[in-house]
Amino acid sequence: MSRPTDDINAPLPRKSRADTLAWAKRYTATMAHFAGVDLARGPSPRTHFEDCVGKGGEVATDGRFTLTYAAYAHLPAGEHIAAVRKLRDALKGHGVDVSDYTEDQDRPAVTLYGRNTTERFLIIADTVKPADTLRLSVSTSCFLPPGAEQQKF
Repeated sequence: MSRPTDDINAPLPRKSRADTLAWAKRYTATMAHFAGVDLARGPSPRTHFEDCVGKGGEVATDGRFTLTYAAYAHLPAGEHIAAVRKLRDALKGHGVDVSDYTEDQDRPAVTLYGRNTTERFLIIADTVKPADTLRLSVSTSCFLPPGAEQQKF
């Protein structure tokens, strides 16, 4: 994938919503594998598609979208830090820049933020409520559906 550009009309990468969701499910399953945890059946994964919003607040009508997808694992809160440490180490070997990592031994809880700059997606792994729940989340960059004509600004 090419590097981001400041050209407001640069061609967007193309992917369908279905393909993007399938990728997000595979990636969060891989994150769970790296962390040594199993994804839970509940709460249900969260899928959130949004319209892309440009730097100047522009919103196109050509179908471009982003996706945030979150899956969950259940394990005792005291095991979250060790699991996310494993995930962090594996992600670093797979092109992810860990931009923020915080451990709170007192709660216990952990938060990891990462970015894959080559493929342009964001990652979050963190302790959420209830305390035995570990969230594994990915957020994509903007995609244009196949066959759609890209709107110019």
